[in-house]
Amino acid sequence: MIGKMFGTRNDVTENMLNSIDKNVKKTTGTSLFHILTVASIVASIAFFLSGKKMAGVFIGLWPPTFQALKSASENK
Repeated sequence: MIGKMFGTRNDVTENMLNSIDKNVKKTTGTSLFHILTVASIVASIAFFLSGKKMAGVFIGLWPPTFQALKSASENK
């Protein structure tokens, strides 16, 4: 649906994300998006515990976005 609304630009973005993810997965054995998800959770906890609670909450909102990007890059 989004591809129909915005043309091929969305396809190019999805292909780029999928390509980057495949390269990282080949190198590390883990998806780039899973690495980013775990890293943002750890960073969120670190910020929260260091007293920067609002930064921790803000960064804590990122993991669902990374998982949505993972899903979008695989939807073909």
